[in-house]
Amino acid sequence: MENQSKSAGVQHEAEETPPASGEPIIELTDMGAFYGAVEVLRHITLSILRNKITVFMGPSGCGKSTLLRSINRMNDDVRGFRVGGRITLDGQDVYAPEVDPILLRTRVGMVFQRPNPFPVSIYDNVAFGPRIHKLAKGRAQLDDIVRESLQKATLWDEVKDRLGKSAIDLSGGQQQRLCIARALAIKPEVILMDEPASALDPGSTSKVEELMVELKENYTVVLVTHNMQQAARVGTNVAFLYKGDLVEFGPAADVFENPKSPLTERYIKGML
Repeated sequence: MENQSKSAGVQHEAEETPPASGEPIIELTDMGAFYGAVEVLRHITLSILRNKITVFMGPSGCGKSTLLRSINRMNDDVRGFRVGGRITLDGQDVYAPEVDPILLRTRVGMVFQRPNPFPVSIYDNVAFGPRIHKLAKGRAQLDDIVRESLQKATLWDEVKDRLGKSAIDLSGGQQQRLCIARALAIKPEVILMDEPASALDPGSTSKVEELMVELKENYTVVLVTHNMQQAARVGTNVAFLYKGDLVEFGPAADVFENPKSPLTERYIKGML
């Protein structure tokens, strides 16, 4: 595997400009990931800062979605999957035996590539998590959580008069913002977003990007995207991955304007 990495021109030590200053909330140390005997991520070491947007970018198959899903253990049920090294949330190893993956996912929420609203009402979509985790004492408090979550997802004004209507009737962009509201309703600290705008039209994409920037005031956002323009627009720090290696990590402006690695430069220029 090491020989394959060298032949691809990738070094295990990532080219790194000091990332934007801040307090780490998630830290990856020599992290690796495997599907059976196949190593898909190698020696990933980086810090994800609180109340910032960290972007994972790279070509298809580079391991960025696997990396994202490893943070809240979404791959636990994938046969043969295992993680090496260490991933911590506020200093706690998320793969420690005492960590409950379900409770971990209440602290680290996730928004997927395609909107996946439940086939129930708009209200019940947002209320689902708080009901399961008993976060509300009575209907009035649940109503408040639903309203606040929809407001944070910039969707409240568009749906406040039809909360009892099916979520399936919303547009694609509205459905994705509903899924973001659903994630916010369980009061996470971190929101993982796996290419959340890739299935949306340009107008809806713009709204989701604006929402990401607003969310970092109160949440930590980790974004996977194949869209370099999006990474440059919203990212605080950007990690470029290639064939399972972390090639470069640093502030978005530095990575895009002054890449340290020739591989990063080639990717930005559309040559990879």
